[in-house]
Amino acid sequence: MEEALMRALVNAGVGGLIAGLIIFLIYRLTLSVGSKMVRAFESQAEAITRQAGSMEGLTKSIRDFVGRDSSEHREMLVLLRFIAQEQQKFEEVRLEHRERKEQAHPYCPVKPA
Repeated sequence: MEEALMRALVNAGVGGLIAGLIIFLIYRLTLSVGSKMVRAFESQAEAITRQAGSMEGLTKSIRDFVGRDSSEHREMLVLLRFIAQEQQKFEEVRLEHRERKEQAHPYCPVKPA
């Protein structure tokens, strides 16, 4: 096949030789540029893979943070409910004390709170 190509170029003369030279140079240029492009695409693919791994780690970190924050929030709500119950008990004791004081000393004015 190469012999047939060479014969065709020799038969074509100087124009064929120049055309062949141009085709060869274009082939070499595309080969070198193509290999650089392939390397660039490979490095870009590696960077995207690393970025995807980082995003996955970030997603896990956010989930952990939200889960921890949610559990702390639940603990705060339980504590607030407990404080409200204790405050209600304290208010009941205070009212009971006031009633007993009024019963024990009916003529002693009790100042309203």
